Amino acid sequence: MNTFECPFSLHSRKSPSSIALISTGKKWSYFECEELISGAVNALKSLGIKKGDPVAILPKISFETPLIFFALFRIGAIVCPLNAYLPIDSIPERLDEIKTSVLIHADDAPIPNVKQIKVSFSKVLEKAQNSGRSLLEKNSLATYLFTSGTTSKPKIACHSLGNHYYSALGSNAYIPIHEGDINLLSLPLYHIAGIAILFRTFLAKGAVALSDQVKGITHASMVPTQLHRLLKKEALPNYKHILLGGAIIPPSLFKESKERNLSVHPTYGMTEMSSQIATHLDDRPFSLGYPLPYRELKISSQGEIWVKGKTLFKGYLQEDGSLDLPLNNQGYFETSDLGAYSPSAGLLVKGRKDRQFISGGENIQPEEIERHLKGLEGISFAEVVPKPDVEFGFIPTAYIEKTKALEDAEIKEYLSLFLPKFKIPTSFHDASERTRTYKQM
Repeated sequence: MNTFECPFSLHSRKSPSSIALISTGKKWSYFECEELISGAVNALKSLGIKKGDPVAILPKISFETPLIFFALFRIGAIVCPLNAYLPIDSIPERLDEIKTSVLIHADDAPIPNVKQIKVSFSKVLEKAQNSGRSLLEKNSLATYLFTSGTTSKPKIACHSLGNHYYSALGSNAYIPIHEGDINLLSLPLYHIAGIAILFRTFLAKGAVALSDQVKGITHASMVPTQLHRLLKKEALPNYKHILLGGAIIPPSLFKESKERNLSVHPTYGMTEMSSQIATHLDDRPFSLGYPLPYRELKISSQGEIWVKGKTLFKGYLQEDGSLDLPLNNQGYFETSDLGAYSPSAGLLVKGRKDRQFISGGENIQPEEIERHLKGLEGISFAEVVPKPDVEFGFIPTAYIEKTKALEDAEIKEYLSLFLPKFKIPTSFHDASERTRTYKQM
């Protein structure tokens, strides 16, 4: 079948009192959410939004955001969530890149002057109604997500509703979510992993928790930085399952989690494969696990991880609005990750072919930071490298050549005009120090 029923439409008909969203002070049933989504569809259509239109949204961990996502999916519009940590002055450029005419934002969000129509969450969800059964087309383009690539400029990955749907089905086949389970929305909705939480939970008739203070949480997804912080606590939550991914996972972190009776499942995934690809499932030695349903994985003769399947994205958005899906002659997407796999030992990742690294779950492409550094008058050379860090895995540090005196604080202030905080180097060193390091290696 090329369609599936919207989970809010389905569950509101068959189990209207089942809970879909929970905050510390309120619960929303599938029936209540369905009415709000139906009303939002009409509000969005009144703005002229139609099938195939890209619509920008500044997502927030709040009950409104998932409902607006699914209202846009029903119209057939393309949801374009922006990174909430972007410098506010860079938002207009992002809006132009995705060629949107509408920006949806939280009522209290700071918004720059833009040429697009601006509409608040409360205006979109102003009226509630019920429109009955709603089918979603699997082939319909659903999301544009900014992701780091091998160039200095972020790429825009496009996914279909089918990509998100099969990603959720494959994940739930191994680590199921049931009615009554509560999945913590612990990852941002401008990342594929955050959106995957919504699809996994709502398709299974579970509830999404909007705060870790909600009682009875059963499932969570974390990057290693979050798990590292959690393990510092004396009393740990009684979660059934924790999916762990988004960065290099130290085996020692997995071991400590097991010793403290946390059910942690290391995973390997990426934006281009709609989140999870492989997941560790049992008590075998540490690995990143085994390919989930609807995914295929292969190790090339050069040791590179190749992937394909129903969760493979539709391609990168080009300036002319077309999509470019870079596959090799065997039909696989080449990940640039180096690894090894066997049915007995599972998947292990050994490194990268390019310079990308991950800091606290966020992809860092050094070339992007270097480009902005060299745009500052007084810097003639810049090289950004990962520095090991216990909490974040790696943090960016920079080696530079200066043609005039510049203080570190001055450089950071300049970079903050273009980059989110996690991409700004924590320290700056003379380039000659990097040269000495090379000679010692």
